[in-house]
Amino acid sequence: MHFFPLLKFKVYGNSMRPSYKNGEQVLALHFFKNLKINDVVVLKNPHKNVKEKYIIKRIAKVSKEKYFVLGDNSRESTDSRAFGWIEKKDIAGKVVYSL
Repeated sequence: MHFFPLLKFKVYGNSMRPSYKNGEQVLALHFFKNLKINDVVVLKNPHKNVKEKYIIKRIAKVSKEKYFVLGDNSRESTDSRAFGWIEKKDIAGKVVYSL
């Protein structure tokens, strides 16, 4: 369980270019309420056998407590088009700042 409201994550890859670049660090608000279209979130990587435990994506669609997320660079992004809708419990935080 996390007690700090902000969590720091590092961006890996080019799936969120030009908004976020490979190696850039972001701060995500762990305690968040309603998420909406265009919010950028950090979520647990649905692919279990990978190095990165978390990925950063933008919310494209919302349906109750489920979210369809996409990378800004669609040609280099593995996102909901590959792994489907995600649930709120899989979201670690809402990105609020880049370092």
